Amino acid sequence: MADDRPDPLSDTLKGLGLLFRAARTVVSKIPTKDLEEAVATSAREVGRAIESVATTLEREVLGKKSARASAKPPESNEPPSGDSTDPKPRG
Repeated sequence: MADDRPDPLSDTLKGLGLLFRAARTVVSKIPTKDLEEAVATSAREVGRAIESVATTLEREVLGKKSARASAKPPESNEPPSGDSTDPKPRG
């Protein structure tokens, strides 16, 4: 009986191949004017795509939730050290 489950490595390689093919297509259509701005925009978009792929892999393969969604600032009931409202006199 054949294993019908998808192969994650194969899917990843296909996905990265599609990503690079799309990047090549976009690069071929980028205007030569304002090249610096186009390169910066393209780099940002590639970065976003890689981040999206990494987040999806982390969520699906490792079963972790997004760090952004779970990150909360620590709550503290103590005032920060050196606070001007400190009731204790110094010196």
